[in-house]
Amino acid sequence: MYDALRTTDEAPVRAISQLLPARPVTGLDIGCGTGRYTRLLPGLLPAGSRLIAADASAAMLAQLRAAQRGHAAGVVPLLAAAEALPLRAASLDVITAFNSVHHFALGRFLAAAAAVLAPGGQLFLYTRTPRQNARTIWGRYFPGFTEHEQRLHSQAALCDAIRRTGRLTVAATQTFAHTRTSTAERLRAQAEGCHYSTFSLYPAQELRAAIAAFLARLPGPEVSWVDEHLLLVAGRSRSEPRRPGQPPSPANGDQAPGPQERRTPVSERRSRPTPDRQMPHLSAAPGASSGSVEHHGA
Repeated sequence: MYDALRTTDEAPVRAISQLLPARPVTGLDIGCGTGRYTRLLPGLLPAGSRLIAADASAAMLAQLRAAQRGHAAGVVPLLAAAEALPLRAASLDVITAFNSVHHFALGRFLAAAAAVLAPGGQLFLYTRTPRQNARTIWGRYFPGFTEHEQRLHSQAALCDAIRRTGRLTVAATQTFAHTRTSTAERLRAQAEGCHYSTFSLYPAQELRAAIAAFLARLPGPEVSWVDEHLLLVAGRSRSEPRRPGQPPSPANGDQAPGPQERRTPVSERRSRPTPDRQMPHLSAAPGASSGSVEHHGA
C-alpha cells in the first residue's frame, strides 16, 4: 500500500550514475524506507558494486527484504539511524538520500556521512526545498500543507551545513522538474494514506477537513502540475581540516606542497577519470527538465 501511493523519480538516479567512477563502489542508501530508490540503484551502479540499504524503521526494512527477494541481489539491509551509522570510517564511496534528509538531524547526519565516506567519496541528496514544496499541488491547494511542513531545508541551508562539517564540499546542484498528472480520487487516496509524511502531522479531524477542502479547490477531476526537486552533490575532502596552530601535513608523506603547487578541488579530481564522465555536466534525463545547474568550487 505504501509503495503504491508513492512517486519514484528515476531521472535523479540516472544523473547520479553518470557521476560515479568507472570502477566498483561501495554505497549506502540512507533513509531507504521500503527500498523504492534502492531497487533502482544496483542496475545503474558500476558492475561489482556493493550497496547497503539503511533505515531507522524495522518495519520499512522488513518490506524491503520481502520485495527484494530475487530482485535486488547484493543489497544488504541495515537497521540504523542516519546520525549514528555503524560502519567503519572511510569505508564508503557513495551515499545517497532520496527524499529523506528532512527526517534527519542535519548536522549530525552530515558529520556521520563525512566520517564513513572515503576521501574523494560522494554524497547525493535528493530533496525538496520549502519553496519547491509550496509550488506543488499540495502546497497550492491543500490547507495548511506548507505551515505543517517545517522540516525541509533551503538550498542555502543545506550548502551551509555541508561546508560546516569541514570535511565535505559542495560540488554541484541541479533542479529537476517533473510533470505530474493525477485524478482527484488518487490524490484523495494519497492524502488519506499519508503519501507524504507531512499528512501525519495533522490531527485526524483537521486532516479530514483539509482533504475535503483540497478536493473542493482542485480545478477539475483530473489535474496536471510540475513537481520540483533539488539534487545536491557533495564531495568528501581528501585531507582532514587543519586545526588552529596545526602545521601543514606533508604531501605524499615527505614534504609539503611548494608555494606554486595548487591542490586540485575534489569536484575537479572526480571528473577526470574518463573524458565522458565530467562532473561539470549534470545532464537532464528523459522526462525531466534540468532547470538550473550550478557547479561549486571546492
